[in-house]
Amino acid sequence: MKVGFGAYRISSRSSEHRQALTAALEAGCSVIDTSANYTDGESEKLIGEVLKETGKNPLVITKAGYIQGLNIQRFNELQKSNPNIEFVDYHEGLKHSIDPVFLKDQIELSLQRLNLKSLDVVLLHNPEYYLKEHPDAKDEYYLRIQKAFKFLSTQVEAGLIKSFGISSNTLIDAVDSKEYTDIERVWSACEAAGATAHFKYIQFPMNLIEMGAVEARFDGLNLIQKAQGLGLTTIANRPFNAFSSSGLVRLAECPVDKELLQRSQEVYDKAMETLNLQWEKARESEQDKLEEIPLLNQISQIWNKQISKDAVEQIFYGHFFQLVAGIYGKDLSPEESSPYYELFETALECAKNNMNERAQAFMTQAQESGLIEPSDEAIAIRVLEKYAQTGVDIVLAGMRSEVYVESLKRFF
Repeated sequence: MKVGFGAYRISSRSSEHRQALTAALEAGCSVIDTSANYTDGESEKLIGEVLKETGKNPLVITKAGYIQGLNIQRFNELQKSNPNIEFVDYHEGLKHSIDPVFLKDQIELSLQRLNLKSLDVVLLHNPEYYLKEHPDAKDEYYLRIQKAFKFLSTQVEAGLIKSFGISSNTLIDAVDSKEYTDIERVWSACEAAGATAHFKYIQFPMNLIEMGAVEARFDGLNLIQKAQGLGLTTIANRPFNAFSSSGLVRLAECPVDKELLQRSQEVYDKAMETLNLQWEKARESEQDKLEEIPLLNQISQIWNKQISKDAVEQIFYGHFFQLVAGIYGKDLSPEESSPYYELFETALECAKNNMNERAQAFMTQAQESGLIEPSDEAIAIRVLEKYAQTGVDIVLAGMRSEVYVESLKRFF
């Protein structure tokens, strides 16, 4: 098993991400996984720039299927000249398509961003979006995959890509699930397309909670074994982000600013004191109390209890900062913003600490149940060693800082 660089949330605008990817390649990382929709194309762009700068030649996997962000306008233009293009209109900000017309466009776009003459691997990216809208149309679902594979095979023959495959979150679902993607039917679709010679990869989620990939379901074989028996390379994603009935469990330890964590209540009190002074200037009546604002009251109870960076950003960027600007009645200067952004940074440290505590609790339970062996190694190392026992070929790990690169480089 080797660990690949998961490029889900990296951007060419981040020097930290650039340094991390460069460090990973210099340390021997030989697989990078991205997608045309990751950070609205910035992920592919960064990879292309770093590959050019370093002269490295890793296996680059990209994916196509999502229509969001800048891709929406691009798809709208395609649709004007191709009115019969097949797609799923999931909601206003998200459509999905594996129609050959769209795939052709995305391959051209990825080649440009990645600065490559030929793409190593192109995966159909979560084609099960079709089943979200048409759960009973399984036959049509596999016909669409067949059509996509037939087209991708022509792209191999044209030299634009070298191989293809499928990335599906539902390859590990229960067999009776409405959105289940059956690897046997996927393979049959590829056979019908006459394209098995170029079908080389499958990708699916796997972590200590979501272990569907190692459940025996194909005459005693699990998904990993079945796929490898077909000559496919298996790729696991989300190794550290496990979703349980109680929410996200991050199976890795985040570095935490202990000093800021210890001052969390002090930082909160300072921000509220500063905000209250402004509120007293802006309020209509002395009877109006800052703490009686429903939104602020709610935020006061949850700001330090989140278990992900995304949740903290949603609270602050989606609600708190807007509330503060409303009270000030203007855009704040950097000096005026300082106590509120310090509170935001503190909330992030609290979230990381909460994630660490959840991870430690889960790992203790996993060890007591015999799922993993006792060890003094870091959590991320322990879970990767467990995944290695499954026989999976590649595990993708997000490494947006050099700290993570350094901790995982033994698996490159």
